Amino acid sequence: MRLTIISTDKDDPPIDNGRDGDEHALNSIGDMFGALRACWVPPSKPQARHGMEYTIRFAWKRDGTLVAPPRMTYSSHDAPAAMRDRYRIAVDAALKRCTPLHLSMGMAGAVAGRPIAVRFVDERTIDN
Repeated sequence: MRLTIISTDKDDPPIDNGRDGDEHALNSIGDMFGALRACWVPPSKPQARHGMEYTIRFAWKRDGTLVAPPRMTYSSHDAPAAMRDRYRIAVDAALKRCTPLHLSMGMAGAVAGRPIAVRFVDERTIDN
């Protein structure tokens, strides 16, 4: 499964991450991806880089926690190490905010152990 989260100058409305009980459990891939999008907060503009790409790969357990720490699989090749670190910190914070996801029993069975790749792209207008 793959998801791209694009940061733009327009703010997206927050999406429930399914933590408030069974009636709000995440029942679909779309719900799960929406929850991940809602947890993402990119680095502040003074600390960010227009066009920065950062991709991670991870898997969920049935209980909505991560099987293991996420693995970075790609970052913009021309970004300095300090910039990559800023985005890694932001990605780690997003996953911390999101986990554990409240997955329905059906979703938990469908996604547990399956690799998920999330690509973060920063398309915000950044004045340097």
